Amino acid sequence: MRDNRIDLIRGFAMVTICVNHVTWMLGKAENVGQKIPTLTHYGYSSAAEIFFFMSGYMVGMVYLNKPDTRAKLLSRAFHLYKVNISLFLLLASLSFVVSNMLFLRLTDLDHLSNNSLLALVQHLLFFYCPMFTDLLLTYVLFLTASIPFSKLLHKSAMTFILAITGLYIFSQYFPMMKLTNVATSDGTWSFNLFSYQFLFMLGLFAGDRKIINRVFERIDRNTVLWSALSVVTLVGFYAIKRYDLLGLKGQWLIAKESLGPVRILHFFVVITVLMSLLSVFKKVLNIWPITVIALIGRQSLTAFCVSVVSCYIALAIWISNSGSQVLYFTLALLAVVAMALCSYLVEFKKKSGRAWHSLFIRAKEA
Repeated sequence: MRDNRIDLIRGFAMVTICVNHVTWMLGKAENVGQKIPTLTHYGYSSAAEIFFFMSGYMVGMVYLNKPDTRAKLLSRAFHLYKVNISLFLLLASLSFVVSNMLFLRLTDLDHLSNNSLLALVQHLLFFYCPMFTDLLLTYVLFLTASIPFSKLLHKSAMTFILAITGLYIFSQYFPMMKLTNVATSDGTWSFNLFSYQFLFMLGLFAGDRKIINRVFERIDRNTVLWSALSVVTLVGFYAIKRYDLLGLKGQWLIAKESLGPVRILHFFVVITVLMSLLSVFKKVLNIWPITVIALIGRQSLTAFCVSVVSCYIALAIWISNSGSQVLYFTLALLAVVAMALCSYLVEFKKKSGRAWHSLFIRAKEA
């Protein structure tokens, strides 16, 4: 039986990513004032590391121990590719509705407005990604790469670990080795794929062996000890960052684009804290707000796409109005609510087994 706490970890990552994206995007246009506190403000890693690891974990848990793994991974990668195209077209339509130059520049849609057909072709070939859309394409590439890596994993776990570690070390020496994005100021993607494959593939390894489930079993046997150790370590990381005790500010060790090693260490502490807290409060995980986060985690693809669209709309509203603290909080909240509602609709459709048009017909008749 699937542990609901895994969905909660994914849901936490998605909500955090959504809030961070809204905060960052609005802040590029005008100061938002007091920012909504998220993981990013209290340590070196962010929710992106959790997202990549847990994405790999789900792939390892769901696909690797089933027959015809290659076909299933390719099918999933192609599905995500099609979803990304749909997302791209939806965002492109916004560029025609919102013609504000600041909006177009901050979302990287200005490149599309100059030559729509060329931009579409470049996007299909992974050479052009409007803001935040490179995350899904990264997932497509990692899913495809999972085919040879899963074969390597089943032949030799040690060789698999050495391979992904070697690629990660390579990325630290050559952080500039990133895919081309013609719309960005530096002409590259936000993520170094050689760096972030490490967390995704490590998640693949963990999912294949259901390691998180095993760790949850250990934590459940001694929640107080695990919680105390992980929280103390997390607070220690916060103090190190807050006062720059180790002089890491600006160093490659904490770089986000190339996933510096200190970020990875901090990620492991964060996910351990999350798992410990989920075990400590295991009895209250069925209350309504918590189940909504788990729902978002289960429907993470829908949630992510909705968060990107919501972020773009939030920016358009922010630019057209004089930004205020209340408006910032409202837009961030509405983005999360939109994620939850759309996730609910998708899950309801899956459980009912009905097509979308039949759901609307039924609702109309009711």
